[in-house]
Amino acid sequence: MPITQRHHAGQTGILDPKDYKIAWIAPLEIEAKAAIHLLDERHRGRFPVDRGDDYVFQAGAMGGHNIVIATLPAGQEYGTGSAAALASQVKKFFPNLWFGLLVGVAAGLPDLSRVPKRDIRLGDVLVGLPDGESAGLVPYDLGKETEDGFQPLRLGHSLTMTEPIVRSAIGSIKLEAPYDTEKLLPYYEKIRNCEHATGTFADPGQDNDILYLACDNGQEEVAERPRRSKSDYQRTRVWYGPIGSGDKLLKNAQKRNELRDKYGIIGLEMEAAGTMNRIPVGVIRGVCDYGDRHKNKDWQPYAAAMAASYARALLDEIPSSDRTVDLTKEGYKPCYYIPFTRNTHFTGRTTILSALEDKFFGPEQSQKVALIGLGGIGKTQIALRFAYQMMEKRPDYSIFWVPVLSDETAESAYVDIAKKLGLQKSIEDDDVKDLVCQHLSSDKAGKWLFIVDNADDKDIIFGSADKPGLEEYLPQSENGIILLTTRSGQVAGEFAQSGVIDIEQMGQEEATTLLEKSMIQRQLLQDKVAVVDLLKYLTFLPLAITQAAEYLNQNKAPIKTYLGLLRGAETNVARVLGREFRDNTRYRGSRNAVGTTWIVSFDQIQRSDPLAVDLLSFMSCIEPKAIPQSILPDAEPDDLEWAIGTLCSYSFLVRRGESNIFDMHSLVHMAMRSWLEKQDREIQVSNDAICHLAARFPTKDDAHYGLRREYLPHAMRLLNRNDKEKIVQTYYLFEKVGNSFFMDRRFKEMIRCFEEVCWWRQGLHPETDSARLTSEHTLATAYLYDRRTKDAIKIFEHVVAVQKEIDEKDHKRLASEHELASAYLDDRRIKDAIEMLEHVVAVEKETLDEKDNDLLASEQVLARAYLDNQQTEDAIKMLERVCIPQ
Repeated sequence: MPITQRHHAGQTGILDPKDYKIAWIAPLEIEAKAAIHLLDERHRGRFPVDRGDDYVFQAGAMGGHNIVIATLPAGQEYGTGSAAALASQVKKFFPNLWFGLLVGVAAGLPDLSRVPKRDIRLGDVLVGLPDGESAGLVPYDLGKETEDGFQPLRLGHSLTMTEPIVRSAIGSIKLEAPYDTEKLLPYYEKIRNCEHATGTFADPGQDNDILYLACDNGQEEVAERPRRSKSDYQRTRVWYGPIGSGDKLLKNAQKRNELRDKYGIIGLEMEAAGTMNRIPVGVIRGVCDYGDRHKNKDWQPYAAAMAASYARALLDEIPSSDRTVDLTKEGYKPCYYIPFTRNTHFTGRTTILSALEDKFFGPEQSQKVALIGLGGIGKTQIALRFAYQMMEKRPDYSIFWVPVLSDETAESAYVDIAKKLGLQKSIEDDDVKDLVCQHLSSDKAGKWLFIVDNADDKDIIFGSADKPGLEEYLPQSENGIILLTTRSGQVAGEFAQSGVIDIEQMGQEEATTLLEKSMIQRQLLQDKVAVVDLLKYLTFLPLAITQAAEYLNQNKAPIKTYLGLLRGAETNVARVLGREFRDNTRYRGSRNAVGTTWIVSFDQIQRSDPLAVDLLSFMSCIEPKAIPQSILPDAEPDDLEWAIGTLCSYSFLVRRGESNIFDMHSLVHMAMRSWLEKQDREIQVSNDAICHLAARFPTKDDAHYGLRREYLPHAMRLLNRNDKEKIVQTYYLFEKVGNSFFMDRRFKEMIRCFEEVCWWRQGLHPETDSARLTSEHTLATAYLYDRRTKDAIKIFEHVVAVQKEIDEKDHKRLASEHELASAYLDDRRIKDAIEMLEHVVAVEKETLDEKDNDLLASEQVLARAYLDNQQTEDAIKMLERVCIPQ
């Protein structure tokens, strides 16, 4: 029986060296610390030692392999001699040794003069492989002096080759380049924040990565290198080629360059030459410096962690012979039921995959974990990737997959799983789900991962008064773990409690990579600006990106053309994004298009929380961003909070911090409009929204007038709709919004609003109607402020002519005459302006107090008119009265 099954946390004992076939040699303490953090299980116990045994080894399990970690004693000088002594004892102590991995830090040797450039950065990974005439390892210090100078031993070739299985595993990872870092980054994420003696393994940052170039005059200059993308897979690169090994610490840039150019090496280290002649090791190094006088230890932890992560990923490529043989002896064979093949386009998500690994196999040892996120954000694909990673890393686990699109799909999956397990009903009435549950709950089932996908319907999962839920048929065992994916935060919380992982949207780099992997017509990606614009429009949503790639592949259309369709009329957008497409990593018969993927969720919410759908319907009519809670339709406070919580749990809404401001996903916004249209409710919902906002939009007399700026973009979204027939409340809202624009001196927007109001009132009321005249007066004022003087005069003359029928002392008539006079003045009709203003001032002197603001304003404009007409004395006389207090 393997050690991994004999020794558990908390137990100690004597470890048997015969059980260990792989040696992980990490000469430095920081290198060994990174390796220990990556163990799946640390074996508690000690190897038996005797006189002549100089080293204490650490033991554990990785990816089904029993591993021994060997490091130099504290204080011992490192170099080829020390490494040789350590390797010799490893070889002697472990009789069944298969191969070794030499994992640690090294100096990287960039060559920016090459074509293409070898732009090695700090934190990159170097893997020793032969390159043309160069050996995988070059022991440049081993050799002899001759008449022709120093000649390296065997021309620099190492004496022992890396084991073929290790080179094959390296080749398997290398096939994934330039995305080979995706294999190792989940492991780095696992230990990024782990502590060592002086800190953590975090990235020191690109700003601290400085390469000094050695010039011919002996001086140095800083190399100008572009920043790498923040995306993890682009931040780090893996370089394959020969690595130099010597016994001296190199801090000379010119000597470094000579060795680089002579042997074609990509890095320099100090242990491999001593190790390779005793154990066939694979050499894996993280770049911690550039082998010059600027060498320091700042980058060692990060570089050691990156090298260890690559080595850990490499072990995943090598099946575990021990565990496979042992489990076969017990009659156990893992069983797999996964309805999809690997998704070769899968990109990134290393943080989430690491979080899953940590939840299940870290300190928490959770047995239930839920992935929650917006429909189309990639929950199924992440679960699929995790399933195949489990198959590689933990081959003793069976894996089962149950889609819960409906009761029928779940039942069908259980039937197929029962067949895979060889389970048969004893009587016809036996429930196949119960059979599977009982079997997997027993010890004979071994270890398993059970994936419950698309668990969005609460009633299907937890049951109702009429029938039990699927939860009753989920197996329970210390040997099993369950991963559930759902759009519902309520389902996730009830099922997994603290084991919930919220999936955030992709970053731009990840989204770009996904598009690149999905495209057949790669030439379409040359328009980088269009690519970024498209991804931003699609909100970096994986399903939308995959759908866009499918459209572009089929139609060979430029990205700008597709983007133009999306930016067109709303009906066109709905048609483009609602077009179904074939995807072998999604369920047949399900809605694969991003425009329809949320319809199931809308239907579910309609049944369980009608108020939430009402809110979502209202919000689909206004702007999707910066939605204040106060603008929402009225409801009981507790009902409103519950409904908002429902929408947030589906990721349809996102609260901004702790405020009462919400954002709605823009594509969900579009999908909701499409859903309402199919239900023939779009017009009614829009009209209801207009009625609500026309009543809710604040005027200057309202206590909540300060909210008007928050409401403005939402009101304009409603008013900009091209409805053929507008209801009365539309014009009331135009009027309120226009007045708000006037307060902010946004006259062009104000004009648009009051043109609508005037057009409506002119068709509805006689020209003497007070409300109509007020609207016309306001529109003319806006024209005047917008320097459209002649348009203003035309309307003011009409208003003043109509108002001749009312008392000349009427305030509204005087206001119109005052504004008309101001317009005449702007139009250089000075005499007309003076005539009207003298009349206005005369009437106001009779009816108003001499300090009244309206009178003073009219006198001030009249004084300006006198000045323009060269009546200077009249102007001075009037201004003295206006400006000098009486």
